[in-house]
Amino acid sequence: MGHEGTDPARVRVADDLEVLTRPGPWAAGEAHYLYHEIFTHDDYLRDLPPLRPDAVVVDAGANIGLFALRVAGLCPDARLVVVEPVPATCALLRANLAGLAPGSVRVVEAALGRRSGRAVLTAYRHLSANSTGRPWEKPAHWVAEMRETQTDPRLADEMLSTDLVEVEVVRLSSVLPPEAPRIDLVKVDVEGAELEVLHGIDERDWPRIAALVVEVHDVDDRVREVERLLTRHGFECGRRVPAMMSPDLRHHIVTAVRA
Repeated sequence: MGHEGTDPARVRVADDLEVLTRPGPWAAGEAHYLYHEIFTHDDYLRDLPPLRPDAVVVDAGANIGLFALRVAGLCPDARLVVVEPVPATCALLRANLAGLAPGSVRVVEAALGRRSGRAVLTAYRHLSANSTGRPWEKPAHWVAEMRETQTDPRLADEMLSTDLVEVEVVRLSSVLPPEAPRIDLVKVDVEGAELEVLHGIDERDWPRIAALVVEVHDVDDRVREVERLLTRHGFECGRRVPAMMSPDLRHHIVTAVRA
């Protein structure tokens, strides 16, 4: 079946918030899901100390910008660095953040990794938050459950359709504001590349980071590896299952604050 048009769709996710996303019901549904994850359940911020009004926040895996909008609403003078590798998604991110104060946001269109270079991502056309460089780690039962939401197999195929996208890869230290003595929060939600992103932080930059929140896909004991890395750099860690996810998916929110 043919693809839908590529013009963005405007989706009202709350009485006071509209965002642009891909056209079609699945992307709109994902936008609502992300809104409730980020705003209603406060999944990224709820276990962390309150952010300062002028907080410096790095959002790795910014998608269409809902977490950045959440931070901007809480912290009127915040400085944001938002990182999103998929070009079509990054275009929506730029549009959704266009209303923020001039100079308050830097958008980086790149993936993050242990070293700079190039990578190929599997980009979901209608479920952009699932785009990944590690498609083999997608749980088979998640794919099966998603397919079961559609009565027509052709619709299921379209909902889960993907493109291979070659993107630039940079190290996280290369996007940290060099003049900022303190990075209040680094949020990492990168669909399986969590360790690679964290290993892209230079030793000299770790002391500047006050807190992190990392969504971790627990494959090959990755949660414990992330926690060991963060503990080694002076953080106390906590973990929990995201509010809207089944424990069977083995996703965890790991929070880290200075000990």
